[in-house]
Amino acid sequence: MKLYSLKVKRIIAVLSVVCLCSLIFAGCASTEVKTEHTAVNRNFYEIYVGSFYDSDGDGIGDLQGIISKLDYLNSADGKDSLGVQGVWLMPINPSPTYHKYDVTDYYSIDPDYGTMEDFEMLILEANNRGISVIIDLVLNHTSAQHPWFIAALEEIESGSEPYYREFYNFASERVNGDYYPTVGGLFYEAHFWDQMPDLNMDSPELRAEVAEIARFWLDKGIAGFRLDAVMHVYPSERQNLEFWSWFVDICREVREDVFLVGEVWSFENAILPYFETGLSLFNFPFHGHDGTINKALQSGNGDTLATEIARYDAEIRLRNPVGVNSLFLSNHDTGRSAGFIPDINKRKLAAAIYLMIPGNPFIYYGEEIGMTGSGIDENKRTAMFWSASDSTGITQNPKGSTNDRVPENGVAEQLLDPNSLLNYYRDVLRLKARHPDIFDGGIEKIETDVAAICAIRAGSVVVMHNLSDEAVSVQLPAGVTALDGFVSPTGVAAELKGETLTIPPYASIVLK
Repeated sequence: MKLYSLKVKRIIAVLSVVCLCSLIFAGCASTEVKTEHTAVNRNFYEIYVGSFYDSDGDGIGDLQGIISKLDYLNSADGKDSLGVQGVWLMPINPSPTYHKYDVTDYYSIDPDYGTMEDFEMLILEANNRGISVIIDLVLNHTSAQHPWFIAALEEIESGSEPYYREFYNFASERVNGDYYPTVGGLFYEAHFWDQMPDLNMDSPELRAEVAEIARFWLDKGIAGFRLDAVMHVYPSERQNLEFWSWFVDICREVREDVFLVGEVWSFENAILPYFETGLSLFNFPFHGHDGTINKALQSGNGDTLATEIARYDAEIRLRNPVGVNSLFLSNHDTGRSAGFIPDINKRKLAAAIYLMIPGNPFIYYGEEIGMTGSGIDENKRTAMFWSASDSTGITQNPKGSTNDRVPENGVAEQLLDPNSLLNYYRDVLRLKARHPDIFDGGIEKIETDVAAICAIRAGSVVVMHNLSDEAVSVQLPAGVTALDGFVSPTGVAAELKGETLTIPPYASIVLK
């Protein structure tokens, strides 16, 4: 916690809320679409810190470990570098659990991960390599061990004037299954777990705290936040949209180009309205075993995939002309992509597809080397496999994990293998880096006469993927004249002869 006491924090929060009152209620009264540009043009890499790299030999990954591996993520010369420009750190605040989504102090670093000085060094060293850092911010709930909740229960027991009690949702009866009994015959709301009491964002004093927390971390130099459980802060969509519009305004006061990406783990019709707030949203419909990308891989229908890519982008533009689509194949809550895409050529193609859809894609740590994991969450957050022959820096798996599977080769070995999955990710990102329109160009579907071809125009370039296990030929689309790069899992080169393109099996090409 900050060094001043809860009582002093209470006074400061009251003073802060006076200054913020007009902003808070302006945010509550309007859902005006936020169309300012955010920090786009980033390939992000999601890191569960505890499993990434152990710098001090205690078996737990830490911030110094990430610092030591920044050149792997992005380096000045590009040698042995993956080529990402952004990092998302899963929760780094103190917490009683391994996953740390139940925060006990929003202003500190969990001691298992290091110190605030380590964090400040990480920001500096990352920025020196062109890497922006965003951190997980959990605003739907706290830990039941957070001083706010403890103080709230003390207020109830003592019958004193409520202050922290207003930070949470208490009721005199069990409203539904999300409410749990506590002191004074009351019940408190905890949607995810009884040790994660939900916060009450109707409290102006709590909103003042939230604004202070956001400013604190943005002043530390982060580029933005990954926002947990966006759709659960309030029971209604309207209230949630109002809250997140307010939060976007608060953050943009500190950093105009702040990047805020929200988790609305649901269907398309629930996700899309949140683009109006100025948030980027994770593209859950395209991810996972049952998602749009994997379904296309299994059916081999690239034309339908192109239709869906263009349609989803158009839906975003209806809500926000500069909305940012945040794509991913898997993350810390879902089965890893290597588990549901066992074929290595299709796995490489899946990477090329999602990484080259305009927006900010997210690579889950270890995805690029074929790590697996499914079932309980601990299985999806196992140790990054740096080498098959050298255990230096490799962490212990989270307690309770039953997943001991690792790829045949780790990072060290795959960097030396030109045909490895890791080097394919690197090749895709290098190809993408040469064509900025692939990051944020407007999307248009390109019609071809081959069902296996997914073809989209992104600004001034055309990206094509062959979802077939055979080479296919198509005519050169209008408006482009040159083949300007390709990646091919089979090693067979793409060719342009006259007006005819020949695309190898599972290959991806860029035309300009």
